[in-house]
Amino acid sequence: MKKSLVAVSVVVALGAVWTGASWYTGKALESRLDSFIKKANTELAKSLPESGIEWQAKDFKRGIFSSDVRFILTIKNGVKNADISPNEEIIFKSTIDHGPFPLASLKTFSLIPKMASIHSELEQSDALKALFDFTNGKSLFSLDAKVGYGGAISTHVDLIPINHTETKKNGEQRVLSFSGAKISAETNRDLSAFSFAVKSDELSFSDPTKQESIALKGIDFKGDNKKGKFDIYIGDQSYNVGEFSMNGIPNEPNMSLKGIKVTSNLGEDKDDLNIKVAYGVNGVKIKDIEFGSGQLALGMEKLDGQSVRKFTQAYNDATEAALTTDGSSYDTAALAVLSNLHLLLNNDPQFSISPFNWKNSKGESLIDFKLSLQNIPEDKKALNQMEPEEMVRTLVQGLSLNVNISKAMLIESIVQSEMLDGKDKDAAEAKAKLQVQMVAQEGVKHKILTDENGIIGLDFHYANDKVKLNNKESSLHQFLLDNGLAGTYDGEQNQHDDESDAELPAVKSEVK
Repeated sequence: MKKSLVAVSVVVALGAVWTGASWYTGKALESRLDSFIKKANTELAKSLPESGIEWQAKDFKRGIFSSDVRFILTIKNGVKNADISPNEEIIFKSTIDHGPFPLASLKTFSLIPKMASIHSELEQSDALKALFDFTNGKSLFSLDAKVGYGGAISTHVDLIPINHTETKKNGEQRVLSFSGAKISAETNRDLSAFSFAVKSDELSFSDPTKQESIALKGIDFKGDNKKGKFDIYIGDQSYNVGEFSMNGIPNEPNMSLKGIKVTSNLGEDKDDLNIKVAYGVNGVKIKDIEFGSGQLALGMEKLDGQSVRKFTQAYNDATEAALTTDGSSYDTAALAVLSNLHLLLNNDPQFSISPFNWKNSKGESLIDFKLSLQNIPEDKKALNQMEPEEMVRTLVQGLSLNVNISKAMLIESIVQSEMLDGKDKDAAEAKAKLQVQMVAQEGVKHKILTDENGIIGLDFHYANDKVKLNNKESSLHQFLLDNGLAGTYDGEQNQHDDESDAELPAVKSEVK
């Protein structure tokens, strides 16, 4: 009997502690929520200053074990170029289970103490009427987030499958098919670090009556980032699409791109940022022609961190102005890039394309390019007054370009392009062989290219005032002089004249 009383007392005590802890957590959560939303709005104001996007928490109803709240996303200024009206609201109705052991976590047997577990769905409104028509009255997604006592948030979002058909008066149909998607994200308390992952099997748009379709398959995005010392997020990201296909579109050929990959890495050291971006595709098919596969890797290293920060801010400001202002356009963003491009040339940056390659059934070609610059002069206008030789010495520390083009691969690519235009294969092949051979002969004749073992090549290096082109070395000045890009120095022409005069007597004696 005593043991039973002790057991019951323990259970009651634990229940009281849990109840008290849950009540206290709910009370603390309300103030913590305001702090987090304020931080989120500060970050939005930095990255999207002109849009007026703002989060709010309204109608907070606190209970002992759970609370209800409505999160409201307001776009104060609207987005004119996206047909979003000013002050339009998107509402998320949410239930918050209080810690230290939220009921939602207990259902999944997760016993790690947490401040809260949040479940959110979209609330129907006039602004979202069209969206709810697509989803047959259901919320497009459900969101489940767990909030730790340290402020870290772990979020999982399930987007529901959609199969929506719209039939027009003339009988044409528009079909949207979406397999659904799973999204996960992790962030710390001050949003200085975050990671994400997105996966979806398929998204397609089609018109069965016209046999038109556009589809994406095998969507897989992920990223892991943190804010660096220059107030720019650094880290790794990857975007993969298993296949993009387009069929039956008027005035466009049927097309399939398989194994599309985009990866990026942004790192930093004491003063600089280093960026690497790679693009790849495993297969390109247009009509019934297999064009091959390729990759392109871009590198930007030793970029001055403070200068990149200024460039990024200028670009963001111009982009947001283009989105939200009647008198602006995307030309504004392009102008901002060009006007501030010089910032990326500060403090000896390095740029590379390494590699750029393409491969088809006949062979593979490769281009490798590297450029090391010197600090751009403070007087930018002085560059316009410079001759090519002075400009190279002023701006360039080193440059290398290595090109290896498979003649068979190049011929095959030209033939395939001609066939796309309806040309005869045999005639296109004969023409392509002639064109490629003429390019090779002219390049060799002018000592710019090499033609060996079926490969058209170019090997160029410049550093320390020396140029090496296909194993022939010369000074920068001589190289520019040989190619008509520089004038002669004083005495240099006399030297050439003396050499010519020295040869003349021999020629005359032979005539005699």
